[in-house]
Amino acid sequence: MQKFILLFLFLFIISVQFMNAQKLGIRAGLNYSKFQGPVETGVNEKNILTNGFHFGFTYAYPIIENLSVRGELMYSQLGNKLEYDGESYYKIRYDGGIINEKGNSIIDLKVTNNYIGLPVMLQYTYKKFEVSFGGYFNYLIQSKGSGTQRFKSYDKPDEIFMKQTLDHNYKKDEAGSGSLTGPAIIINDKSLFLFKNTGAYYQFSSAEKSGNLYNNIDYGLTGGLSYFFTKGFFMGLRYDYGLTDLTNDRMDPSRKSLDENDEFIFKNDFDRHISLQISLGFRF
Repeated sequence: MQKFILLFLFLFIISVQFMNAQKLGIRAGLNYSKFQGPVETGVNEKNILTNGFHFGFTYAYPIIENLSVRGELMYSQLGNKLEYDGESYYKIRYDGGIINEKGNSIIDLKVTNNYIGLPVMLQYTYKKFEVSFGGYFNYLIQSKGSGTQRFKSYDKPDEIFMKQTLDHNYKKDEAGSGSLTGPAIIINDKSLFLFKNTGAYYQFSSAEKSGNLYNNIDYGLTGGLSYFFTKGFFMGLRYDYGLTDLTNDRMDPSRKSLDENDEFIFKNDFDRHISLQISLGFRF
């Protein structure tokens, strides 16, 4: 990974060194992205495209006629919409200990990851069309999620059920964090009040939390096609395909079940991001 990062930083720096020969530009538009990876069997779990936006600056240095090296500095919102319905569990922590309740969860969660990106590409121009291909390097600067979770116990459906708001900050939330007094459930004939808004690591204890869910580094391949309406004004399509795992395996547990000791089962799978960008831009 370090060699990949150094290569793209080198290409980007080289392009910046020749500012006088470059064509400078701006680009902005919409992203349609999702996480691509294994889903759990026996439940209804789906990763769905969600939208965001991007904007930034472009630099193109000609190598030979119609062929250039292009570097960009971009801000980009990428993410995923998760829908989950099926067998699950809920870790209920209270003064008397912890109860690992089995039941059904319905989760609707939108994740938005904000990146500073450095795409570097070769681009070929033919008349009003421009084709580009290369790679990108993204650094995560903010990661948030919002949505709802509904849970109902299999054994005590009339006593243990709740709806909570998911208010996640994956880079800042602490284990067990939440806010506002929310639903009450009955535990050992007593009412236990839970948080109404739950943080990203609400189900984790301090001992169980090991870093954050989303890794800071994302890199992959990118390619696109642009059409120039005038000499400077263009519209472009671009596709990104991630080559690195977005998630920290030590913080990515199964939503479906716990192990025989009622501990998290970490999935240890590969979740990449894929995205389609639609841009309008201007080159000076």
